[in-house]
Amino acid sequence: MELINEKEVLENIKPKMTNIRGVVGVAELNEEQRETVACLEEESMKNVLAGMGRGKNEGVKESLSRNIVMVFFINIDFELPKDVDMMKLYSGGEIVGMALMDSNRIKEFKKDKNYVVISDFFVLKKGAKINSSAFANGEAYFVFNGIQIDQFSQIQEIKDHVVSIPSPPVFDFLKEQFRDKIDLSDPQLGALIVGFNLS
Repeated sequence: MELINEKEVLENIKPKMTNIRGVVGVAELNEEQRETVACLEEESMKNVLAGMGRGKNEGVKESLSRNIVMVFFINIDFELPKDVDMMKLYSGGEIVGMALMDSNRIKEFKKDKNYVVISDFFVLKKGAKINSSAFANGEAYFVFNGIQIDQFSQIQEIKDHVVSIPSPPVFDFLKEQFRDKIDLSDPQLGALIVGFNLS
C-alpha cells in the first residue's frame, strides 16, 4: 500500500482553501501551537462574552482532536452558512438563547412574543434565568459548536472536518504567530480554526 505524503497533500489543500471567497491566508498549527490554543481557550471560557458568563467551546475542542489543524484568516467577504447555530445559551439544561445567521429566522423570532432579539443576531427566551449567580454556579453557560461548511466538504483530500470560532485571546495568539507569513493588516479580519483528517 502506498503511503500518502502528508506534506504534499497539505500543499495541494492550501491553495484550494485560499481560493475560497473571503479567505486571506491559511496556516497549519504545530503541536505546541495546538496546546497553547487549547489552554487559552479553556482559560477564556471561564469569562466569555465580556464577563457575562462562562462557556464551553466544544467546536475548538473538536477541531483540535483531528489529525491536521489549520487556522484560516477571513475578511468580511467570507460567508458562513445561514443555517448554522454556532453559539447557544443554556440555562437549567435547556436552550434559552442562540446566535442566528439567517435574517429570515431572526424576523420570525421578532414576531414571537416569547423571545427577544438582542443586537439583531442573538435570540433570547423571555424569562430565562441568566443572572450572574446562574453563571457562577454553572446553571447557565454558553456553548460554541463546531460546524461543517460546503467549501471544505468539496475538497476531496479532506474528511471529518470541523470548523470552529476561537475566542479573542486565541485569535490574538494566532495573529501573532502568523503575522510575518500572512498579511493580517485588515482591521476587520477574523479567524476560524479547521480540524480535519486526510481521506
